[in-house]
Amino acid sequence: MKKFGALCIKKAKISILLLCIAILGFSVGCGGQASREPIIDSGSVASDNRIDTNWPTRPVTIVVPFPAGGDTDFYTRTYARFLEESLGQPFEVVNMVGEGGNYGATHVRDLTPDGYTLLLFHTGQLFSNLITGASTLSYNDFAISNIANFDDATTLIAGAHMDITSAADFLYQARANPGQFRVAVIMNGFTHFVLQGMEHAGGFSVTPVGVAGAGVMAQAIMDGEADFAVGIHALFRDGIERGDFVPLMVNAERRNPNFRYVATVEDMGLTGSAMGSAYFFAFPPQTDEAILHRMSDTIAQIQFNEEYISAIQDAFDARPFFLPTPAVDGFLQEMWDMMNRLG
Repeated sequence: MKKFGALCIKKAKISILLLCIAILGFSVGCGGQASREPIIDSGSVASDNRIDTNWPTRPVTIVVPFPAGGDTDFYTRTYARFLEESLGQPFEVVNMVGEGGNYGATHVRDLTPDGYTLLLFHTGQLFSNLITGASTLSYNDFAISNIANFDDATTLIAGAHMDITSAADFLYQARANPGQFRVAVIMNGFTHFVLQGMEHAGGFSVTPVGVAGAGVMAQAIMDGEADFAVGIHALFRDGIERGDFVPLMVNAERRNPNFRYVATVEDMGLTGSAMGSAYFFAFPPQTDEAILHRMSDTIAQIQFNEEYISAIQDAFDARPFFLPTPAVDGFLQEMWDMMNRLG
């Protein structure tokens, strides 16, 4: 916390410091993730040192480095609609799929920095790729405008056939039967790192089962290929309501308002294993700083749009979260340090 607070003071004015500390309830210093609350004061989120620019004057393209229909795609298309309303130009979403997000991300990095093509990526995949050697890309390879979302709804889910109905029961049985439980994850991806963090902090071991993507985790349990899964809670909601799945433990420091009955890793004594994924807008390096700030300020204001708030909550149990241009580097460094320790 001291490290991040010092960085904020050096790189931003008082309003941004208030954003980082008071509004977001930032607390990373003990190895945890960013705790967050909805933003409540629109006056404290915009950059005080904004630079005038008439950007954009023509259509803008946002690259999603993953298939359509996933969480990154949803957030991008939702933002694109509100950005168009706010800035008066079309924001086209293009899916460039391949290499665990590297294909689309590399494409944006290598473009001319004119401000008219950018990327929405998230730290979960970016850092996983870097740690496993799947890519050499880091956040330092981009001009990052802001952090626009934060996912802390990744949850350990049990198949109902396991007759395990609580986190305490899971931990007891997993410790007593090392390696016997099969858990669906995206191998060497964010969910795999979340599982490893739980194992390390909880003193148990399981057998990870690699699946092709988050959307097929539920089916892997239904088909008998896995007993559990680590994935975004929202992807299992229908099955939970039917009684096919049981949510056991969410990988967060605080309980999610959409499913308060589910214990967190902190509740269960898995201290330091809470790990979120931040979604950020990134432009090619050397992009005009005025463009970065205008994009950041616009995304900040969207956080207060009631339609936007309802959309992200209904789709992915998410709440508004935002960090402006000057505060990005310190936040991402803290997140990198935590994931890299697990790698």
